[in-house]
Amino acid sequence: MTILRRAASAALIPFTAAAVVLAPAPAMAHDVLTGSSPEDGDTVDTVPEEVVLTFNNPPMESPEASAIVVTGPDGEEYQDGALVFDGTDVSVPLLPIMDSGDYTLAFQVVSSDGHPIQDSLEFTVSEEAAAAAAPEETEEPAEEEAPADEAGEETADPSPAASTEAEEGALSVAALVVVGLVALAGIGAVVLVAVRLRNRPGGS
Repeated sequence: MTILRRAASAALIPFTAAAVVLAPAPAMAHDVLTGSSPEDGDTVDTVPEEVVLTFNNPPMESPEASAIVVTGPDGEEYQDGALVFDGTDVSVPLLPIMDSGDYTLAFQVVSSDGHPIQDSLEFTVSEEAAAAAAPEETEEPAEEEAPADEAGEETADPSPAASTEAEEGALSVAALVVVGLVALAGIGAVVLVAVRLRNRPGGS
């Protein structure tokens, strides 16, 4: 019996080894990106005000080792402010986007197991979205200028005070002339009377 037991045990050894090898090992994969807004390869019809990355597990809140960089077609960066960690989401606000074209979103975060995760994705801003986001230009009304003829007439017309003074001056001169003529006429009459009296017979 002992020999049989030993033989049975020896026969089970290969199967036991195979079971150990084929047994499922613990999951050792790092956290992964499961979604984003905007999505990778998406063409947006509305300019985004922020970008959001979503992971399968909440990443570690490590601002020093995490970053999101959004680069536009002009080579400028559009991320604005610190990263916001909210569960499995990591987001960052964006500066106002005015240009259409392709934008690159590069990121690095720290996985929940302590390993860094980094990758990049792209999205496109349509011309309609860029045009809708552009500030409206308000035209200032042009100042109305008076026609040259009217301006000349207004300049040439004297003021009421000046007209009154001119009229009063003209009346004063006319009055002086009349007084002078009357005085001369009176003197002439006196001289004429004196001459007639002198020429009269018996006159001295």
